[in-house]
Amino acid sequence: MDNIRHVDGGSAEYWRERREAFALIREAEEAGERAKNAPTYLHGGFDEDGDVIPLENLSPWDDFEDAVQRLEANETAVSILVAQRRTEIYIRRLWAVIAALEALEAPFFPEDSPLWGPDTD
Repeated sequence: MDNIRHVDGGSAEYWRERREAFALIREAEEAGERAKNAPTYLHGGFDEDGDVIPLENLSPWDDFEDAVQRLEANETAVSILVAQRRTEIYIRRLWAVIAALEALEAPFFPEDSPLWGPDTD
């Protein structure tokens, strides 16, 4: 997110990127809701004694993590969440958003700038 991009708000490409980004955000939100409301264990049949074999229900959590990773891989979605200062969805921290916010809020030290040199003031 360090690069400066020209934004043409009237272009079809701009709106396509926005639709995709908001769809990824919504997908992650819905996956978080499904994970939150999913049962922890599923009925896995019976053993030889007739007792229920519980199966841990990890599928909703895997789907949630996959959705969050797709979201964090999308630069437009991350920029939207940075603008909203939204650093988590459900209980999952969005590390790409946090890193971008920290970079924005970091103090500027001229000596760290590539434009800073021995012949500059």
